[in-house]
Amino acid sequence: MAGLVVKVNGRLLASVSNADLNLISVYVHGDVIREEFAALEVTGGLYGHGDADKHLIWVNDHEVSRDDEVEISFGEDVSTSHAGRTIDELHPEPSSQDGSGQSIDDLFEELSSRPKVREKFAFELTPPKGEVIRSSTGADDFAFHFSAMWKWTKPEEARVSLASNTLEKIVSRQDGLNHAKLTLQFGEKVTLRIGT
Repeated sequence: MAGLVVKVNGRLLASVSNADLNLISVYVHGDVIREEFAALEVTGGLYGHGDADKHLIWVNDHEVSRDDEVEISFGEDVSTSHAGRTIDELHPEPSSQDGSGQSIDDLFEELSSRPKVREKFAFELTPPKGEVIRSSTGADDFAFHFSAMWKWTKPEEARVSLASNTLEKIVSRQDGLNHAKLTLQFGEKVTLRIGT
């Protein structure tokens, strides 16, 4: 079965086959106010099938440090490295944080008032073909996200994107700056290094 394989600095974090799934996602994200540099998640599931629906997590909040190399490859014959877990399995106790009383405006005010830990992120993205893509977040950007996603609608490819956004645009649900968009075919990989 096809699937995605995720490594950090050459060490396997997870491989996920698309057997019984219609979506697999790898997501790396970070922002300018958290001490943690960036985090990586690997999730997937079966969606739109009623009682058969499932959402599974193979990697949850794995810390990515400055200059780590994240490698994602798309293969035609991938075996799942370990069982994915549900949200209830990862968090059996109810969360003590209740954000229901905080409005979007209040959250925006709180986040925008926090001091920056870093001014920007710099990216070095190596696609399967062509030149290395080098870019960085803008002066007003709050966060970045890098994703690789396989969907059942296009089973012979995985889509990859790298973008950043300001806090204002995140709150108003507007698109930010696209640094890269590309597609992986079977046997191809992409690598990302994040610096400052």
